[in-house]
Amino acid sequence: MGGIAHGDLVVVIPGILGSTLERGERQTWGYRQVFRNVHRLSSRLTEDLSLDPGVFQHPAEGWDDGTRVTGVLTTLGMFPGLVAVNGYDDLMRWLVKRFPDDRDGIHAFPYDWRQSNEYTARRLARFLRPLLGRRRRDYPQARVILIGHSMGGLVARYYAECLDARRDTRRVITIGTPYRGSVNALTLLANGFARLGPVKCDLGDLARSLPSVAELLPVYDCVGTSADRLSAPGTPLAVPGLTDAALARSRSFHRKIAEAVAAGVERPSYHPLLSHWQTTDLWALVNGVDEIRGQPSTDFDDGGDGTVPRCSAVPPEWPDDSHGIHVAGKHAALQQQRETLVQLTGILTSRPRRPQAAVDGISVTAESLVEPGRFWDVAARSVEGSDSLVLTLTVTDPARGDSAPVARVPLRPQGGGQYAGRALVPDPGLYRWTIHTELTAMTPVESVTDVLLCTAA
Repeated sequence: MGGIAHGDLVVVIPGILGSTLERGERQTWGYRQVFRNVHRLSSRLTEDLSLDPGVFQHPAEGWDDGTRVTGVLTTLGMFPGLVAVNGYDDLMRWLVKRFPDDRDGIHAFPYDWRQSNEYTARRLARFLRPLLGRRRRDYPQARVILIGHSMGGLVARYYAECLDARRDTRRVITIGTPYRGSVNALTLLANGFARLGPVKCDLGDLARSLPSVAELLPVYDCVGTSADRLSAPGTPLAVPGLTDAALARSRSFHRKIAEAVAAGVERPSYHPLLSHWQTTDLWALVNGVDEIRGQPSTDFDDGGDGTVPRCSAVPPEWPDDSHGIHVAGKHAALQQQRETLVQLTGILTSRPRRPQAAVDGISVTAESLVEPGRFWDVAARSVEGSDSLVLTLTVTDPARGDSAPVARVPLRPQGGGQYAGRALVPDPGLYRWTIHTELTAMTPVESVTDVLLCTAA
């Protein structure tokens, strides 16, 4: 099987919830921690995961509360009302199995998903530097391919656009990434709770303490009293309990990316994978009541993946999403499903198109009269002086009405860009001749056609 193109370094960046955390000797985030405490989920998660309000003063520097990142989440995780994740075990296993010779160049980047995505992107920069240096010992042309699921795509994008001064990033592959935010984040932050079936989960205090969640607030027009009367979230919207610093953080994070994109050169190529068939909240209804309610998509082709709406799942500088890769799953499992893995194979094994060789031209010298049964000599000269053209002389008789040529002979190189050929025309008549290149020729030339009269002198 083919390897990763160019020997590139591939790094998988999980989404929010996608990394396991612990503080002291106890796990604060992971599958078992949530499962064992499902009946007191809200209070336990808030106690374990909330960050100090001071984090919003300098979010790019992070906040150290003693939490350690212990790995990538391999199974299931859920933040009710915001997002769920189906783990990354299948994805990582598949990458190593599909590219066994490149396993040293395949890595996961777990991180503290509570912190600002800018802070995480800066940690990613430090993570990548030694790995790429080692990779280039064997593959001097290697660059970086980032695969970001969900919020991990925002981490990848911030790094590639705002921090990668050496332009080491070749591709950014995003899977269900909310480039322009998610209504789920807005309703959770505004209401302070989410519903998990009949259970009301009071997770507002936790969500409002996390810069990462603030950076998931929508930055497109999605708030109003009806679908045709929407205004942008921000100042006009009162978000109880959400500080001005948190609102400002949301805007500044996306503004920094937009400014870098507008000024950027040698930017990486983007490959967003998105789903658009699942019912997804597209806007939020504000009608004077206490609760802000997300309003779902109604058009089959205008949904999303259940968490990220279609309108948010491709880079905002794109005029439309026609260059995205459309799959048909739900957000939590997009990174694990078979059709996504098939698409990743194609992207990671991409091959450069064979460059079109410079088109040459030929000048032909040939008599326009030949006697029946006599050899007719033809000479051709390469305009570029090339001796590597593959030229063929074909003589046909239009009056015969068939495709069989009267003569078909190669022109042999003579050196100095000169070619020569000789054809035998047995019968009197008026013939068409053409000198052309073969389909397999590396250097195409424009064919040259003329008329030949065969008759007794």
